[in-house]
Amino acid sequence: MNAKNPKFAIAPKGEYNNGIIPGKKYPINRFDGTSFYIDDDVSFFCLVNGCSHMRNGKNWILRNK
Repeated sequence: MNAKNPKFAIAPKGEYNNGIIPGKKYPINRFDGTSFYIDDDVSFFCLVNGCSHMRNGKNWILRNK
């Protein structure tokens, strides 16, 4: 289940390019309901569903904690 006002995005299990680490909690900046920015050891604009960074067809997991 995705959070309404998430503070973290987590990449589900899988392989990713661009330095994304599966299972890592990335702090969310500027969440608007359908997209957000992560700015940590990587910096990306991401879509909650259908994000191009999710090469395995999965979606970001959004959490408050």
